[in-house]
Amino acid sequence: MDLQSASFFSFLAAAAIVCFTPGPDMLYVMSFGVSQGRRGGVSAAAGVAAGMLAHAVLCAFGVSLVVSRYPVLLSAFKVVGLCYLIYLGVSIIRDKSDMAVSAARARQNYGRIAYRAMLVNLANPKVIVFYVAFLPQFTSSSSGWPVPVQLLVLGFIFVAIGFAADASVGLASGALAERFTKNKGLARKVNIGCGVVMFVLAGVLALDI
Repeated sequence: MDLQSASFFSFLAAAAIVCFTPGPDMLYVMSFGVSQGRRGGVSAAAGVAAGMLAHAVLCAFGVSLVVSRYPVLLSAFKVVGLCYLIYLGVSIIRDKSDMAVSAARARQNYGRIAYRAMLVNLANPKVIVFYVAFLPQFTSSSSGWPVPVQLLVLGFIFVAIGFAADASVGLASGALAERFTKNKGLARKVNIGCGVVMFVLAGVLALDI
């Protein structure tokens, strides 16, 4: 892999397009930015990035390729992801508290938000297939770098671009939400809306099972 090659710049362009195009991960981050504030949105983005990083490592060492070749394993990932999204949707809708943008509550939930986002990303089989199909296109057997190292470098770059995109969305949606922290009626509607988002994401995942 040559960092100065046309192939590498093509990878950067393709990665930017993929990461900045609205999708399930971005919608997920946005929902937490709205319901939990800017720091909550960035925490969700960090969790998504952690999941992406794990996928990149698995892809580099061939695990994702093995999983993608066995439909039973992919189906298992889908079922786990679907159930977890439904669980999150129910939990959010049942939350009748005000918007979680106060310093005390936000600090308490950062780790949990990131952890949940990471689990959702890890349980998404489309991410596994994407890494297996996308990253190897930009590697070269004639390069001085071993292919697994090339895949790791490309994966890390992709994660960085993805985090930048998702964190921007989390900050923007969180900034908007923080203007309405005193409106408890709006807070309740936001929780219901975010719960519905989780159900929609679960429905999208169910269509592939």
